[in-house]
Amino acid sequence: MDARKAKSRAAIVAAFSELLREEDYSKITVGDIIARAHVGRATFYGLFKSKDDLLAELVRDICTHALDDDGTPLDDPLVQVEHILNNLWERRQGVRALVAGAGSRVFADCLRKTIMSRAAETVPTDPNGPAATMDRSSYYTT
Repeated sequence: MDARKAKSRAAIVAAFSELLREEDYSKITVGDIIARAHVGRATFYGLFKSKDDLLAELVRDICTHALDDDGTPLDDPLVQVEHILNNLWERRQGVRALVAGAGSRVFADCLRKTIMSRAAETVPTDPNGPAATMDRSSYYTT
């Protein structure tokens, strides 16, 4: 992605995040987002299919940030959970805005898909211990 598109994308995401802290998701329009981001409608739709697509990307970013390795040894499940919770806490304003309003259903769906996808990538197919008894059927739902 070229620098101009990256700058526009960052402005759109920042504007949307700010609006989520101020308004309920259902009341935010693409017009509100582009006005706050100072970009055109064509720029928005060149980067995102819809407001829901933008929300899904924001959720993926939050989850990726929460689940990414920051150098902490993550071989202990308790350390993994603490790592995830600490990262979510750092982004609590954005998470709170996503969970609190009409976008909460969309947020929950995106969060579930992201976590399930991530789990499918990281949990071994034939694990030992408690993970060996996990029901993996939900990994493959869309």
